Amino acid sequence: MRKGELLYMNNKYYPMNSAEVLDQVLDIYKKSFLKQVAVSIIFSIIFIVLLYIFLFAGIVALMVGFYDAFNEASLTTGAIISIAIFLMIIVLLAAIYDALLNTGNALITKHTFLGEYCDVGGVLKETFKKFWIAVSASLASLIVFIPVFFIGGVIVYLYIDMLVNFYGTGYMPTTPIIVFTILLLVLVLVISLIGTTVIMMSNKVAIFEGRWFFGAVKRSFILVKPDFMKIMGLVTVWSLIITAASYSLEAFFAVGTALAGYFAPQEAAGLILMSTWGVGSIFSMITGIVLAPLWGIFSAVVYINQRIKLEGLDIELSLNMLEVKRLNDIRTGNAKGSH
Repeated sequence: MRKGELLYMNNKYYPMNSAEVLDQVLDIYKKSFLKQVAVSIIFSIIFIVLLYIFLFAGIVALMVGFYDAFNEASLTTGAIISIAIFLMIIVLLAAIYDALLNTGNALITKHTFLGEYCDVGGVLKETFKKFWIAVSASLASLIVFIPVFFIGGVIVYLYIDMLVNFYGTGYMPTTPIIVFTILLLVLVLVISLIGTTVIMMSNKVAIFEGRWFFGAVKRSFILVKPDFMKIMGLVTVWSLIITAASYSLEAFFAVGTALAGYFAPQEAAGLILMSTWGVGSIFSMITGIVLAPLWGIFSAVVYINQRIKLEGLDIELSLNMLEVKRLNDIRTGNAKGSH
């Protein structure tokens, strides 16, 4: 019997409350830490390579498009097309990275949750098999998020325009500006949280259910809708946890380097500054890689939990578990009978 089957047979499935969802996320992260980080490293390297390739292609497109614009001293059709191509390249790159990383994290999460054995190589193969459908869901999610970006941009523009007008009159009402700034930040955060909650399961729907493009986004919203406020609250809490973890690690590094600079000789200040910048960059990269799987694990656990609550996935999983046990009993019985 395989190791995964032993674990599978000991699992129990039930609808989880908010606290149990967060506990499950942390438990899965702990159990699959090395696999999650390994996948995160591999896809981060792929992303960096693609980033340079895509940015080079985008810069070439911009140079070609703006060549005529510089000669004619006006914005030509070629320049507009080149800007559009550059933006499309950036969006595609973001979709590819999101698809790869979230798919890999979600597959490991699923196997860990079910107690099934998985290895990094198998996860990578499965991820690339589902590559295009995952990219389609990520692209659809980005497109759906465009109104959020647009509304946020309009709000920020109006805010900056208000500040400029006040500055032009020489009168800056401090209290109204502070109040408006706080309201602006809250509004932008709420809009972002609503958008994130709507699309958060799109990638999981794509890879686990085989739904493409906006079908994945629509299915994500269907799963979220019955518990929308509750899930948005979970998204808020989890975002705060990840942000706090990131800042805590950065603060730990900052305190360490500050102490090194304080106790080191003054003559070594320049060397310490350069070393701090280089090591700090590496540390930030490591922090990003270590924390990157957390969102993918979270959204996968929420997806599984919603399927259990709304569609009886726990019954299906329990039946599968019984079937695994039955087949194992048959194999064990055959093995005993042959001796």
